[in-house]
Amino acid sequence: MVLLAQHTKNSTKRLLDEPMHAQEHRPYLGASLLGHSCERYLWYSFRWCYSAEFSSRLIRLFNRGHREEPEIIKELEKIGIKCYGDQTEFVAGYGHIRGHCDGMADNVPEAPKTTHLLEFKTMNDKSFKDLKKKGLKLSKPVYWAQVQLYMHGLELTRCLHINVNKNDDDLYIERIKYDKDEALNLLRKGQDILFSEFPPRKKFNSTWYECKWCSANGICHGNNPVDQTCRTCQYADIVQDGKWECSLADGEEISVERQRKSCTEYKQIEL
Repeated sequence: MVLLAQHTKNSTKRLLDEPMHAQEHRPYLGASLLGHSCERYLWYSFRWCYSAEFSSRLIRLFNRGHREEPEIIKELEKIGIKCYGDQTEFVAGYGHIRGHCDGMADNVPEAPKTTHLLEFKTMNDKSFKDLKKKGLKLSKPVYWAQVQLYMHGLELTRCLHINVNKNDDDLYIERIKYDKDEALNLLRKGQDILFSEFPPRKKFNSTWYECKWCSANGICHGNNPVDQTCRTCQYADIVQDGKWECSLADGEEISVERQRKSCTEYKQIEL
């Protein structure tokens, strides 16, 4: 009876798990995403072509990672590492590429005189074991790209990447060296996406494993309509300082809140 109770209409578990949470569009292209293998997905994301929803369970998983950060910082400070700069912002691409680091650290035992970027991640046992086996660059290329961009923007040469196994609290810590060429390649990739009027060509077919769980799958491989916002309108122009303007309104700036809605003159961009 206890097990059956979890599946009844008004059970505590069902009421906690059922709500879906809409993800609000970011005003910028996240630096944490630029290592993604599909430029087309990044273009759809930046242009607000689709709306994503997360289950309550996924929200709990995201929050677990956030809760872990101050605990890791406490542990680092206990061994003499000075931590600071939480959420320091990285800005590039004329203000349209942004990211926020987990912090910076001084007095890291392996190189006490070198300021390190700090980045924290939590992951399940399978991902954690793969990371230990292959290292960050091969196992988690998106994370590796993220710290390359942050090191570039914050003028740092090393990153202390700390990963926690959510199953048993084991730690995998890797010191990452700044790769200037890779950072510049990522910035060029980001700027190509920002200023492209049309989505990049499809990189994978619909059977590719990444496409199966991609939030933009219904648009890219199906006939789903795009969300009707200023960013999917032909009259919206991207300009400097992270801003957008409307060509129908003599270049008037469009606020982020106005971008989330379309007006009566909306005309969809060609996909």
